[in-house]
Amino acid sequence: MKNKLRKALLEKKLTLGGWLQIGHPACAEIFARAGFDWICVDLEHGAINLESMTNICRTIDAFDCVPVARLPMNDPVWIHRCLDAGVRGLIIPMINSGAEAKRACRNAKYPPLGDRGFGFCRANIHGMDFDSYIKNANDEIAIIMQIEHKDAIAHLDDIARVKGVDALFIGPLDLSGSMGQTGRLECQDMTDALHKYLAVCGNHGISAGRHIVRPNVDEIHQAIKQGYNLLALGLDVVFLAEKTQEVLKAARS
Repeated sequence: MKNKLRKALLEKKLTLGGWLQIGHPACAEIFARAGFDWICVDLEHGAINLESMTNICRTIDAFDCVPVARLPMNDPVWIHRCLDAGVRGLIIPMINSGAEAKRACRNAKYPPLGDRGFGFCRANIHGMDFDSYIKNANDEIAIIMQIEHKDAIAHLDDIARVKGVDALFIGPLDLSGSMGQTGRLECQDMTDALHKYLAVCGNHGISAGRHIVRPNVDEIHQAIKQGYNLLALGLDVVFLAEKTQEVLKAARS
């Protein structure tokens, strides 16, 4: 298997990713050169269009790094176009049931396993690698379901048992919001939900993911100890904002 992200997910091994909301290849280049295993282009909350994402994928492909997209929604058009652009991992948001997870997997796979359409595209080098790409794509695309609503927590077992789901990825802010507890990540409802999330991932032998937006050594180690093996560390806009504030504070003190 060439996709080291999917390989790590299937083997339940730790894999570390970066997260981009700035739609410029320079950010991806810096992250990839730093050594992230994968980089997620945020198409849901970042102001990034398909063309910018495609150029970011080209940049990431120059390194030993896997391009991933967090989609705006569970939508076949977004799934098909991102995969055709060269993304090799999908984080699909707001998956609340097994049926929704199954539909997403079918949209991400070529027949006979799914409904993805065949065509020349960047992923198969505009037809030059058409045969080899379509032969291997179903085994090489990492498919990750984002769990970010109380309904998803209620249907976790159904989601986790869907064939083709390689990992689950918690979305804590939206999850807390669906409980009427926006941002209160330490409340009892959230604690119970996260406990169930990790237990279900463990019971089904599926990789568990989360995003540590402001990472520190203690929090990273704690997450790994808890059972998370798919970790997104930081965010380009946060790194930029925090370092800027730090140096200005030092200069003015």
